[in-house]
Amino acid sequence: MSQIAFQFRQLVQRMWFLPAAFSLVAVLTIFIAYGLARFAPEKLPFTMPSDGVVSILSILASSLLTVAVFALSTMVSALSTASASTTPRAVPLIVGDRSAQTSISVFIGAFLFAIVGIIGLNAGFYSEAGRLFLFLVTLGVVLLVVAALIRWIGQISAIGRVQETIDRVEYATTSAFEALSAEACFDCAPQRVEPRGATVMAETIGYVQHFDASQLQQLAEEHDLTVAVTARPGAYAGPDRPLLRVEGKLDDELRRKLAECFTVGDTRTFDSDPRFGLVVMGEIASKALSPGINDPGTAIDVIGTLVRVLHERDGAAADEAPKYDRISVPPLRPHDLVEDGFRPIARDGAGVIEVVQRLLAGLETIAATCPDLAEAALEMARDATERARTGLTASSDLRALEAAAAFVDAPGRA
Repeated sequence: MSQIAFQFRQLVQRMWFLPAAFSLVAVLTIFIAYGLARFAPEKLPFTMPSDGVVSILSILASSLLTVAVFALSTMVSALSTASASTTPRAVPLIVGDRSAQTSISVFIGAFLFAIVGIIGLNAGFYSEAGRLFLFLVTLGVVLLVVAALIRWIGQISAIGRVQETIDRVEYATTSAFEALSAEACFDCAPQRVEPRGATVMAETIGYVQHFDASQLQQLAEEHDLTVAVTARPGAYAGPDRPLLRVEGKLDDELRRKLAECFTVGDTRTFDSDPRFGLVVMGEIASKALSPGINDPGTAIDVIGTLVRVLHERDGAAADEAPKYDRISVPPLRPHDLVEDGFRPIARDGAGVIEVVQRLLAGLETIAATCPDLAEAALEMARDATERARTGLTASSDLRALEAAAAFVDAPGRA
């Protein structure tokens, strides 16, 4: 994905983008109706009085402003609820929800359509044919508004709920893994040895959100370079942390061009960083286990989600030749994938036997079904068992713990 495509994708996910696009379409519709009227015949079998169209548009304008404000306030309340009950890192997924954005966009766009239509009619811009076209378009807008209202009723019952937020994080994480599966190591060569060469540092402090592999390849071919990426999307970047190691001749201008191939922002994103999704799920479970919330059931649900995401990911390495052969990227480390999601649960759930049992059961499933994660899962199971031995006090809980952890030291386990 190029830098422009990545920036455009981030722009489209902003909450204001879709309402702005719908509003623009609404205004253009008014002018299109005015232009089409010029090609209509002189005599029409049916005419629409100006007062009739104005009445319908006035009803739309007066009601949809209230509906739009209500929808936006509901959205803000849902964002606040999701942030308080799960984690603020999951809020961008709710903000970027296309279905919710579409409903709000229809309300705002229809409101603006009605206002501009009323202005045009009162100013006398429309002929008889123009009023008829505007009336037909208004009927279509009414149908869109009714459909959006019905859809919004179903959305407000789920948006902001803990389970809905978990599902959104799961979908985003799974999509990120699928993207990496389709483009292993971002279509670059997997990094097999420790990278060497001169370092290229980030110009700003933040998190790597994306890098343009095609632009890096082009620069590497032009200047006969071998480029090793040291900061995958999600890595913390700064003037003391290298983005790249480059073998070849470098000057200050070339260093700047190489650094500009990376997008560094204030926060991590879900698109190219599946580890961030695992971190967010771990945060949701950790907050659920806090004394203020005390909801072990949510933590157990997150464990099942983590196991499903890691099990369904494609952990096989790609055999085909990389598209960008002058660039190498470090693959995801199995220990990082397991620790990102499960370590917060092992730490904060050590004193709850039900959570510990489900955690160990999930890690056993990963060790048995994901060969590339087996060693990391067993190591995390040992860590969780050690934490639980310290956190549990009842003898019955300790016996249940030993039974759940029996697979760790079973014959054949490393």
